[in-house]
Amino acid sequence: MAYHDGQPSNSNMLRPCPMLENQECLRSMVQRSGARSTDMQSPEDVENLYVECKPYAENWVATANKLWSCSHSCAGCSGCGEQDK
Repeated sequence: MAYHDGQPSNSNMLRPCPMLENQECLRSMVQRSGARSTDMQSPEDVENLYVECKPYAENWVATANKLWSCSHSCAGCSGCGEQDK
């Protein structure tokens, strides 16, 4: 339910994933709900997962935001080279 209640994780639909693009959302959901890893051989703590996903999210955010803003109207977009038709 925490996942359901937290939707959408981001208003930018190119950054929808609460694990990869919004890892702070996943961490918060796990902490609030008390969820635990179900992998008995190699359980992963949410803090470790958060740290692993953070560089990916930080690397993608600028590009995702630029693409998202350009996908709606390129009149004021700088950099994508598209023009309103």
